[in-house]
Amino acid sequence: MLCLFFMSVAGAKELLLLAAQEHEPYLGINLPNQGYVHQIVTEAFARKDVHVEFVYYPAARAQKLAAEGKVDGILPVYFSDTLSQTFLYSAPFPGDVIGLLKRKDTATSVVIDKNNSVNETLQGLSKYHFGLVRGSASEHLVDQTHFLSKQYVSNNLINIDKLFARRIDFALIDKYSAGHLIVSHRPHMIGKLEFVYPPLVDKEFHIAFTKSNSNAQRWVNLFNQGLASMIADGRFANILARHGFSSSPKEIDKDLQNQKLVIGTVNNADMLILKDLSSHFELDNPDVQLEWKVLGEGVLRKRLLTDLAISAGQFDVMTIGSYEIPIWAKNGWIAPIDSLPEEYGLDDIVDSVKNDVSVDKQLFALPFYAESSVTYYRLDLFKQADIVMPKQPTFNQIYEFANKLNAPEKGIYGICLRGKGGWGSNLAMITTMVNSYGGSWFDLNWRPQIESKEWHNAVSMYVDLLTKFGPPNAVENNYIENLDLFLKGKCAIWVDASIAASSLVNSTQSTFSQNIQMANAPIAKYKNGSNWLWTWSLAIPSSSSNKDAALKFAQWATSAEYIQLVAAKYGWQSIPQGTRKSIYKKPEYLQAAPFAPVVIDTINNIDLYHSTFQPSPYLGVQFVPIAEFTSMGDQVGMLLEKALKKELTVESALKQSQDLVDKQMRISGYY
Repeated sequence: MLCLFFMSVAGAKELLLLAAQEHEPYLGINLPNQGYVHQIVTEAFARKDVHVEFVYYPAARAQKLAAEGKVDGILPVYFSDTLSQTFLYSAPFPGDVIGLLKRKDTATSVVIDKNNSVNETLQGLSKYHFGLVRGSASEHLVDQTHFLSKQYVSNNLINIDKLFARRIDFALIDKYSAGHLIVSHRPHMIGKLEFVYPPLVDKEFHIAFTKSNSNAQRWVNLFNQGLASMIADGRFANILARHGFSSSPKEIDKDLQNQKLVIGTVNNADMLILKDLSSHFELDNPDVQLEWKVLGEGVLRKRLLTDLAISAGQFDVMTIGSYEIPIWAKNGWIAPIDSLPEEYGLDDIVDSVKNDVSVDKQLFALPFYAESSVTYYRLDLFKQADIVMPKQPTFNQIYEFANKLNAPEKGIYGICLRGKGGWGSNLAMITTMVNSYGGSWFDLNWRPQIESKEWHNAVSMYVDLLTKFGPPNAVENNYIENLDLFLKGKCAIWVDASIAASSLVNSTQSTFSQNIQMANAPIAKYKNGSNWLWTWSLAIPSSSSNKDAALKFAQWATSAEYIQLVAAKYGWQSIPQGTRKSIYKKPEYLQAAPFAPVVIDTINNIDLYHSTFQPSPYLGVQFVPIAEFTSMGDQVGMLLEKALKKELTVESALKQSQDLVDKQMRISGYY
């Protein structure tokens, strides 16, 4: 019956059923596109007209199903002489980077010679205690090291906890898995552990097909051919890069990177323009080579944080936001910025933005662009419905307008909002709504308030707006998706970042550009806290060995000179917004960007010190600036996504959110 169902889904394509073991951050149902392994495998087979379905099981169960012929293959697996008697292996693709994780504050000295075997490397560490996961590649890696003191556990998170508690000296673990686990489940440990370089071994992944299946060799051949074509045309490297991985399984020797700047940035339009124009910087600085890692916002945050979590030091310039700056500065993860030349024009930076990138009046990042939240609307649709948008709308009015303008039969939806779960996705909007309804994340004793009446009212309004008047599959939409919908004329109202204005009023991008208008973000009973302040800035990690060159690049990319360069090539509408006072006095900019006065007025009037109706222990509008928030926010965002999908009631989603936040705050020692 299961196979018949999958055959109907696959349509005319041939069906392949694979049993997979979740292995985050490489493969898992909660990862973007279910992880890079899922995307590589499905696309490689799709090139051969084969439809792949994944079913997730523990490793032992998956292997048993394959041996019984109930699935066609299993993944991801490492090559094993023992298993090769039962399975045929596909061509390899990048997998685990296994090495030693230790506490950063220990004086233990480890020297790893790439020319030595693992046994030879570990012989000098026989007096230390090692944590291993039973049945893992790490365990098999040290099968012959009988001289080591080994402690076995069932999963890597237990080993990380033991390492942090000093019950073991080293955990033998995959680098990316370690960082992912710390960021997702132990955020209070970020920056307190470090991965020892170089790693001990790279363990490549394979798909294993059971030999009892007469098609096994054919499946191997088809995948290998599809994979080879993806490598040849660059799609393979592109997918890896989008997930934040390198196309090479080997680590780069950091000693050879003296004049290479590795820049981690987000894949929005402004940053893509920066990447394009960075050739001007390289021409003026021929001794500096730039390497770009351009990622989706969620993936970027994960990769930067996992880098910090294990003190990897793989980046020289990090694109970070308002949330990260105070936390990362206080933890010493980013370097303070001093001695800017007079021609940089620090006094020209908008005051609220300068405060946003400073901690105790010390600058820790240079602002690339700043944004707030606003309400966009289609003036032509409002006129047709005889509706007038006030300068300061309320949520009740937005509900009324969305109801009147909702016309799905015409392909027009009353409102578009971020629906995808995540702290920087749906929660960016929901938190401002909670503020405006009079709620907050925490009371003055850091106890969560998520089950409050204010949260319930705000989330109920959010769910009602999107389920009644939003586009289909709103849970899949984040900033980029909603921008695309609005550009295509699919949304009557959209509440989101002011940075979108430059695209919306650009006649080359939208045929509705002349009918786009802006108002303040909606409010409920409390005005403050409804407008967020977000600054994308360039920071230099303390672990960078190229700080001088990194600062030179950050200065260039955030300078008035760079803004002129953008204007010359892309037009004044496309310059980075919200950072420099002088830009808002230029007639050519004001003429090209009619939205400019609204944007700068909104940014200038944000009150970070009174963003919640009741006093709270934090400064933040759409986030809480504590290290635990990214993990908690992602989990709460996913629960509220389930409320939007009607998989949970609002009450149940809020109760589960309250419980998980309370648990994390207790673990982190807030009370």
